[in-house]
Amino acid sequence: MSRYAHDQNYHNGRSRRSGQQHAHGRGDGFNTQRGQGEYAALGQQSAPAQSHYRMQLNNFLQHRFRSTQGLQLNSSSSGPEHALWWTVIVYFGDCEYGRGEGVTKAAATEIACQIALQALMQSRISH
Repeated sequence: MSRYAHDQNYHNGRSRRSGQQHAHGRGDGFNTQRGQGEYAALGQQSAPAQSHYRMQLNNFLQHRFRSTQGLQLNSSSSGPEHALWWTVIVYFGDCEYGRGEGVTKAAATEIACQIALQALMQSRISH
């Protein structure tokens, strides 16, 4: 029996019941408190800035067209399993507005959404 009640529920940041991660730590030695993540453990100053172009694209389409129904993101990968190269294409309606490539699907998506957002902001289309 443990001296503290919370020790029965948590061990290394995980719940006994569900095995889910909890906010107070990962339990694997990295300092993840206050949003520092692996970057603090690796001696880096801060995490790289995220641009969230996919969210911006959704917000733009919602504002301008009152819908994101025509938005389509098609992704494909090529290369060997250990070194995949991702390609993501953004379609709105039947027209391609952006294409991105990267070593991760998320990176390729962000690039494609950035290009599509810029193209849609400059275009005079109406759906």
